[in-house]
Amino acid sequence: MNILNEQDYYRIVYGGWLGKNIGGTLGAPVEGVKELLTLTFYPELPDGPLENDDLDLQLVWLHALEQYGPGLTARELGQEWLDHIFFPFDEYGYALTNLRRGLIPPVAGSFNNPFTHCMGSPIRSEIWAMVAPGLPEKAASYAYQDAIVDHAGGEGVFGEMFFAAIESAIFFEKDRDRLIDIGMKFIPTHSRTYKALQDLIRWHQEGKDWTVARSLILEHHGSDNFTDAPQNIAFTILGWLYGNDFEDALLKAVNCGYDTDCTAATLGAILGMLLGPEGLPGKWVKPVGDRVVVSPPINGFPAPKNLDELTLRTIRIGKQVLAASEVDIRVHPNEPSCWDRQVFSLQGVKELWERSATSNHYLLPRGTSQNPTLELIIDYGAEGPAIGPNQTKTIQVTLLNRAPSAITGKLSLDLPEGWVGPDALAVIVQSNETVEWTVDITASASAEAYHELALLWTRIHDHSVWAMERVTFTLIGSSRWTVWGPESSEGIKVMFPGNRLDWEKIMDTDVDGCYRAVTSLYNPSDRQVRLIAAANAPILLKLNGKIIIDCKQAPEFMPAYHRAPNDQWIELTLAAGSYELDVSAWKNGVPLQVYILPVAIMKTTDPGPCYYYTDMLFGGIE
Repeated sequence: MNILNEQDYYRIVYGGWLGKNIGGTLGAPVEGVKELLTLTFYPELPDGPLENDDLDLQLVWLHALEQYGPGLTARELGQEWLDHIFFPFDEYGYALTNLRRGLIPPVAGSFNNPFTHCMGSPIRSEIWAMVAPGLPEKAASYAYQDAIVDHAGGEGVFGEMFFAAIESAIFFEKDRDRLIDIGMKFIPTHSRTYKALQDLIRWHQEGKDWTVARSLILEHHGSDNFTDAPQNIAFTILGWLYGNDFEDALLKAVNCGYDTDCTAATLGAILGMLLGPEGLPGKWVKPVGDRVVVSPPINGFPAPKNLDELTLRTIRIGKQVLAASEVDIRVHPNEPSCWDRQVFSLQGVKELWERSATSNHYLLPRGTSQNPTLELIIDYGAEGPAIGPNQTKTIQVTLLNRAPSAITGKLSLDLPEGWVGPDALAVIVQSNETVEWTVDITASASAEAYHELALLWTRIHDHSVWAMERVTFTLIGSSRWTVWGPESSEGIKVMFPGNRLDWEKIMDTDVDGCYRAVTSLYNPSDRQVRLIAAANAPILLKLNGKIIIDCKQAPEFMPAYHRAPNDQWIELTLAAGSYELDVSAWKNGVPLQVYILPVAIMKTTDPGPCYYYTDMLFGGIE
């Protein structure tokens, strides 16, 4: 039996949350600065902690655990996004768009999302470690469920699993190098994150100066996007490896620049868990105090008022997780902490690495969390869950029988009016065997932003209908455009699955020159719109023949709702109706990346600007 003394549990969790606040408050004012910094203390002396999404989102996850219990999955976390999170930032904005249209994770986190390799999920690891003390495999599994909501298929997933495993292991292991080694066991060796960490450790062992190591990270693993995960995860660990104490480690991490609030907040949490609140320097603690500050776009739930309440609520859920996990770890009010956790299984974690980001898993009967009768998988393929008018979409359905006996039934589809699909498939599924069903679905001529369909499983017993399960799923309306390439004389009608105008792929060409696309943009109501033409090339956007965006340079590519380059967006008032959009982009030596995005303006009535208008259509209404 492993013993976790209750007072030790409290001080480790409290120290982690306090360190999180310290690091986030240190790094937030210089977030996005890519130069080597020279900070020696808070750049803005605060009166309490600065609001920071690094902590905000974990308060929502605490609420999710309290609402749904230890068995919560990405599906429940996705619902919490819809209910309580109104951030437009990068991957958050894209995932929220998909969730609002009816997609569920992991597809909601991968489809049409150019930010899956970023830092939005690695910064959310602490809550999972704290509610799974001494259980890195459990913490990493929770982290996976969290990360696939908005990073499925990307490095952000591995970054969160890495940090969650380290932080959970802190309860039984205090040695820095062994902790880093444990964390690296929970991410695949082929990932960019693993390779960046592996190189950093080698450079540190070779005695290279920390500023040299920083330069090498950027040279071999860097990205122009300051939120890219592998470089920032390496900067976090750089501070830990090269730091002489809490202050020195935190400053080295933040002075690497880039996503500074994330690197400093995560390292602050790790060191806070190791040192406890009593081990953190008073000069760093006093300015932030013990308050919890929540960003206005995070709302609608009972957030803790201070770190004491946050710690006690975290521990309360942790006890539930330990009980539900049926492990040999006991939280005891009097006995001293005593650990003998040397070996942990990675089998379940490695299975998560291999899961497809283009398919959704369902356990039947619905609501099942363990020992389901059936497992259903719907795979949308490489193009994701998109379909255009009169277009045919192929979906792969897999039914796995988890029961100890054979099951008889049939699979069928419930389609929108005017759609065409296959006849029902009668099946007898033996125990632990699977049935594959390749489904071709043809949409009607009606164009809509998204469509709800359903897969029906009808169980047959003694030749009679016994029970039915209805699994609803969503297909997104494809964007319809007419496109020209540099060598085109006539336009070609095409459908893009998302917001990217991928001329080169659909036209099978990579020549330099001017690429053009024209569509009808349908706006169902009078509204103010931020229209974005994010590109890695010079771009021209016309609305009803009038030039509204004319970016003659090739700025850093940034297809974010809230921080696209200033020359690549415009805010304007659009009356209800249809508008002609005419886009031209000039390719010069590198593959074109162009996203056309209609989002809300920066100043909205309620907190949460620049959200995507899910009811606007590229291709209009016919």
